[in-house]
Amino acid sequence: MSNWDGVKARIKEVVNDLIFKVWFEPLEGEVLQDELYIIVPNEFTKNWLKEHYHDVIKKVVEDAGLRGYKFKVKELPQADQLIIPYNPVELIGRRLSTKYTFEDFVVGRCNELAYNVCYQVATELPRGYLIYLYGNFGLGKTHLTQAVGNGLFKRGINKFYYLTAQDFLTYMIKYLKSGMLDSFKEKFKEHCDVLLLEGIHFLEGKEYTQNELAFLLDYLIDQGKTVIFTSLRLPQELNKMDSSLRSRLNSALIIRLNAPDLKTRRKIIRHKAKKMGYAFPYEVVDYLATRLRGDVRQLESAVIGLIARASLLKEPVSLALAKELVNELGIKESEDRVELIIDTTCKFFGVGREEVFSSSRRKELSLSRQIVMYLLRKVAKKSLKEISKIFNKQHSTVVYNIKALEKKLNKDAGLRLRLDYLIKEISSEISQEEIIKSEDNSIEEISG
Repeated sequence: MSNWDGVKARIKEVVNDLIFKVWFEPLEGEVLQDELYIIVPNEFTKNWLKEHYHDVIKKVVEDAGLRGYKFKVKELPQADQLIIPYNPVELIGRRLSTKYTFEDFVVGRCNELAYNVCYQVATELPRGYLIYLYGNFGLGKTHLTQAVGNGLFKRGINKFYYLTAQDFLTYMIKYLKSGMLDSFKEKFKEHCDVLLLEGIHFLEGKEYTQNELAFLLDYLIDQGKTVIFTSLRLPQELNKMDSSLRSRLNSALIIRLNAPDLKTRRKIIRHKAKKMGYAFPYEVVDYLATRLRGDVRQLESAVIGLIARASLLKEPVSLALAKELVNELGIKESEDRVELIIDTTCKFFGVGREEVFSSSRRKELSLSRQIVMYLLRKVAKKSLKEISKIFNKQHSTVVYNIKALEKKLNKDAGLRLRLDYLIKEISSEISQEEIIKSEDNSIEEISG
């Protein structure tokens, strides 16, 4: 048992199957100079194993006659070369992660259009598409762009680059300092039919890079190439972006990825649990989907945490364990409608809660603020005095904002549709909250 395979086999004998599958099976390791090195993907895994399985690992290491063990956190892939067989020259780009595929992407109303457009690029390779995906962190932008790359590669199409805006800047400076900027440009012109560039907002304030990207973008689109950008914000909100590049970005097919709605959150939870060999009870899925209104990463973390908790306690996944988990995450057991409306509206428009309550008059913030006031009045049935207190505004200011929004709704059918969608999402959340609250009350009455 002087190698990692032997050590892992022994660990499998002393822990239950689920713990082994979740925490040990994916790991790699090596024995160097009579010491075991366990390679983990991140600090979280390292700390979890040290805290919960130190005694197990220590005992196995001692049985193997080794001096001890250490953890090595696996470094993330560097922004170096995407190995593509057709091209003999050094390429630009990041390596794609095989976990990001269309099959593993959970589709809902919040991301359906983005999914369909990206899937079309990967399967049909339409000519001259310029696509701009935007939304907050953890909503699937990286998943979709890498899924496009993986989809193209699966079809044998290798002429594409996947990189971040920071990578683009780094490479351009590298080639510029070497006096080879023309070579840098030629790589894109000659060897790139699809450009996948993430985090375009990173280039704000970097005028030279913006100009070069604008010229390159013109060439790619003119030649029928396809370009997909991702960003945290709309093009018009990139205030430090050169007007010519911002104008080009505004001409793209702009698609927003929203925070997952209740139905999609249910699908995500089931999907993530199924990947780990679990079928969560329906009441657990509904409870987590209702209480956790964050992004996909929060939902995935909750699923992993719940499975780990059940494994450690040697209990089945249950509603009681789910409630314990939610409480430990610091999420309120019941949030009133005011908090629900504010939270959902902020996520829908991709703005921060602090920004909505700030004095900023930025267009998107003003609209979000007006919609929150409107919904508090129409959905939560709050009085004007109560809304004034929530926003710390004068009564007349609240009245003005609500009336201003009503005028906009009468003139802008698109805004009316967006608001209707938001109201349906909030109403769905409220209905589910009431069902769970009713069930909880019934359980308490029976217990009493």
